Formats: sequence, C-alpha cells, structure tokens
Amino acid sequence: MGRHDRSELDLAAASESDTALGAAASAVAIIDRSRLRRECLKVALAQHNPHWHIAEFASADELLRIVAASERFDLLLIGAATAEHVDLAQLETVRDALPETPLVVVAESGNPQRARAILGAGARGFLPASLSLKVLMGALDLVLAGGVYVPSSLIEPPARQGAQESGVESPAEPWSELTRRQRDVLGLISQGKSNKLIADALSMSESTVKAHVKQIIKRLHVSNRTQAALLATGHGFYAPAIGVAHAHNGHSNGHQLYGHAHEMIAAK
Repeated sequence: MGRHDRSELDLAAASESDTALGAAASAVAIIDRSRLRRECLKVALAQHNPHWHIAEFASADELLRIVAASERFDLLLIGAATAEHVDLAQLETVRDALPETPLVVVAESGNPQRARAILGAGARGFLPASLSLKVLMGALDLVLAGGVYVPSSLIEPPARQGAQESGVESPAEPWSELTRRQRDVLGLISQGKSNKLIADALSMSESTVKAHVKQIIKRLHVSNRTQAALLATGHGFYAPAIGVAHAHNGHSNGHQLYGHAHEMIAAK
C-alpha cells in the first residue's frame, strides 16, 4: 500500500465508512476534571453514535471504583486542558486496571514530547483539541477497530538531509540492525497490518511474524509495535511495494496509512 496525497479530511471520510464498526452498543467512559468538557464530549459522542452508552467521571479513582464493581468499558477517553495536565501515573494505573480496553487522550498539545510520553505510557491515541469534531470521531472509530491514532504533528521529519548539508555525519538509521525480512515486516506494521495480514503478504506463518516482531521491538529499543511503527514512520521509513489484501472480518476492509498528513493507524 503506497502513500496517498490526502489530508486529515480522509479520516473524517473514514469515520463515515466505519460507522458500521461502532453500530453495536459500546460502553465509553469519559474521565475529565472539567464538567464542561465532559458534557460537551458526551453530547458529541451521543450524536456521533446513538448506540454508545456513555459514562462520565471526574477522576480515574471514580472510574476504578466502578470497574471494581464489575463494570466494563469498550473505550476510555481521558480529557485535559493540555497534555501537561495529563497525569502519566494515573494513565498507567487505568491502563493496568483495564489492559484490554483502548485508552485515548484529548488535550491541547504545545509540547510534542509530552504527547509522545502519553503514547509511550500506553495510550492508543492522542487527539489534539485542534482536531475537527469529525476527525476526532473518526479517530475514535479507528481506535475501537483496533488501531492507534497518532497526529501528524507528532511525526518528526527526517533530519538526515540537514545533517549532510552541515557536514555532520548522520547517525545510523534505527532499523540498520534489522534483517531484510524484518524490515519488510516493520514496513507493514507501519501500514497498520495485523500479524495475519503480514503473514499473508510475506508468505510466512503467523508464528514467524510474531518472532520477527519480537526481534524488531528488541532491536529498535522500543516497548511495543506501536512505538516501532511510530519510530519508523517518523524517520521516513516506508515498506516496499507489497500487495496486501484487505481483511474481511465482517466489519472492516482494513486500515491504511493516510498520506502526507501521516495519520498513522497501527494495528495492535
């Protein structure tokens, strides 16, 4: 799958095409100190998908008390004024309590490093408050479908050209220690392919793909495949032209990397 000359509006279009994904009733929890932000998000979510059951909490502690009473959620949404106001320890506590539930953060982001730290702490998406409502809802649909939303503002452009022009020797690419096959797998991970789709594309077993993924994570010195995909995409690494059929699971026709805006959908 190649790159496409699209903008963030593609994600809004994806939201419309993925509406069937969220047609079934889903339980969504909003955690935010601000009552106004909670209520605004709740109204927007209810309008986007009337099938969603939405609960709101002023703190993570309130949520965890409900979870302790056997309540379960399909999506957790943490809101804050800015990325700096997001408590990373609290985020990790929620993630550990509900490891199978995707968690996303909505906040202003004037500090890309802080936003990346939020993703590194286990969030499956960082949604800047500057996004349009349609794009934000499209991102939530994609996260519910198993993806990770990373805004283009968090993707650092390659620095090699500037280093060469200044006469400074550029450091080795992060994937220089990977084998050719591992680079193929990394490229398809960056396109949001699941292990099954990667196995089909590269004519190998899923167990072999899993072994490659484990080595990729180890050699790139990252914690998970999402961080590996973010690192690869941020350094301008793209997969070779390998045709991959879309998955047909009754819900979706697959997801892709959206063009020069670098809206990365990294399958779990």
